[in-house]
Amino acid sequence: MSTHQPETTKPVTIISGFLGAGKTTFLNEYITYRKEVRPFIIENELGEEGIDTGLIVAPDSDVFELSNGCLCCSLNEDLFKLLHTLWKRNDEFDELVIETTGIADPAAIAQPFLVYPDIQKYYKLERVICIVDAQEIDFQLEETEEARKQIVSADIILINKTDTVRKEHLFDLEELLRNINPFATILTGDKQSGYPLEKIMALTRDDFDGKMTTTVEPAQHHDHDHSHSHHHADATHDEFHHHSISSLSFVFDRPFNLDMFGHRLLVFLSLQAKNIYRVKGFIWANDEPQKVIVQSVAGALAITMGERWPSDEMPKSRLVFIGKDLTSKGLEKMLAQCLDKDFVSP
Repeated sequence: MSTHQPETTKPVTIISGFLGAGKTTFLNEYITYRKEVRPFIIENELGEEGIDTGLIVAPDSDVFELSNGCLCCSLNEDLFKLLHTLWKRNDEFDELVIETTGIADPAAIAQPFLVYPDIQKYYKLERVICIVDAQEIDFQLEETEEARKQIVSADIILINKTDTVRKEHLFDLEELLRNINPFATILTGDKQSGYPLEKIMALTRDDFDGKMTTTVEPAQHHDHDHSHSHHHADATHDEFHHHSISSLSFVFDRPFNLDMFGHRLLVFLSLQAKNIYRVKGFIWANDEPQKVIVQSVAGALAITMGERWPSDEMPKSRLVFIGKDLTSKGLEKMLAQCLDKDFVSP
């Protein structure tokens, strides 16, 4: 990519969802709703003969089909080359929309937009939307790791085909998804009743850090789920488990040693990469007047500076780990070892 700093970045939206969830139907409605905007659409197909590209209603838009395999599996080669080539035509489109395959891990596709400064100069990831089938998602979460990764990687979870389930089931499903992914905004909609596109477009990833201002509330008990809270001298944590999916939330009221925190977390992620789906939150670091934003996608760790702590707010660190068969004891011990040992509470 050119070393010239662009005046503006191009917004990026990633649309994911398991096979048959209704991604292409939603994409067409999205394009129609955004008729004043020129999208460049990347369709990731499996197999040599693409199908979905022919179903996209985008007469004034460019549609690029990657049909040589799952985009997240060939990320470093295909997507980087495409983003590089695409920027040479940046005056021909207003936004980039990526529709993943039904078995893709969207975190791997989101990774370059979040952790590579060279790409962040030109593209800004605005949102990751996951479309879920209201009737099938329970089974998919139980049986497929791909569906779990799609859920926990999302900033917005859109429950589709709501007319196929009872209202009571829909309420339970919303609660389940909210506890699996406490970062996400849960919405409902379908082609018949309409998608909440105005709400979706009003949400960006920057909004979701606000969800971390309060601790994650433990969910009600279910036969196959459980959640509970623990309180210790320096930390509070909540746990939620659904089959093999774990969501662990930690709050610390002492500052961290930032160098030690970054090193320990990086080592942890490298050793537990297969079991960690997502990490997000912010920490209070010693000698730092700002929140330190922490997030991990596809095993890569990104630590950046956020807003200054409000003068009337006592800083606290809040972190959420989502993954497979996680236990809080070891994680809390690791994090506690990174706290500033010399800190004296005012």
